Amino acid sequence: MMKNIDIRQGRYLLFLDILGFSELVETKGTEEIYAVIDGALKAFGRWEELNGLFKTIYFSDTFLFYQEPKGYGSWAFLDVYAIGGMVLSALLAAGIPARGAISFGEFEVQLDSTGRHSVYFGKALIDAYRAEQHEKWIGITVLPSAWEPYEAEQPGVIDSFAMDKVWSKREDGVLLLNPFIKLRSWYSSHLMGEVDKPYSNWNAPEFPNDILGFKFLREQAMDYAAKNDFTSPAAIKYHTTIRFLESILGKDLYQWGADASLPGNF
Repeated sequence: MMKNIDIRQGRYLLFLDILGFSELVETKGTEEIYAVIDGALKAFGRWEELNGLFKTIYFSDTFLFYQEPKGYGSWAFLDVYAIGGMVLSALLAAGIPARGAISFGEFEVQLDSTGRHSVYFGKALIDAYRAEQHEKWIGITVLPSAWEPYEAEQPGVIDSFAMDKVWSKREDGVLLLNPFIKLRSWYSSHLMGEVDKPYSNWNAPEFPNDILGFKFLREQAMDYAAKNDFTSPAAIKYHTTIRFLESILGKDLYQWGADASLPGNF
């Protein structure tokens, strides 16, 4: 369990970093860079409006999506990982690779004494930042500080969700979030003939985002493989992510996701 943290004062926090942003700034024009940032902010903004209890802070290549009211609540845990997965899916659908981490703990957001500058700090931010920097993939991790309070309240549910492929639980206790969890239910609907083609018109925007995001990751990995690049830092991120998706989605669902993005289907 968490130590030295009063869960009544903690907040859930998603730290999300746009990957390759430095190269984007160095090689692209201002309008293209702005379009990337604006697209990412729209993804967060949509869920701010729908949820109302989470806010977004943006600076440079980093987004902080945080719980506004203090205090642990199961609703906040369920919301932050679900919204995090859907935001990541939306970014990938737009060709924006990102990596993040979800933590729970102290996170303060205040105005300075002049009332003109926002000040934000806390252990939850530091933990999420360090965790994000540690990973070599494209995706979101859920730290023990985030899931342990929920497990204490709902014993066994974390492992049950792992069996349902919501995430994969690593030996160090970190959860690897499946950003395309909705594909499974849509695949089931497809098998029953309930999803009409083209898929791009069905249940927008989440379903098309999952298909396009999945397609983006596969195409990037295949591009690196075609160049026989399996060891550069950029290539490793995509190849590692594809191996994770193959494992958590399973052979049939993975293949259906690949087929669903073909021109005749999408």
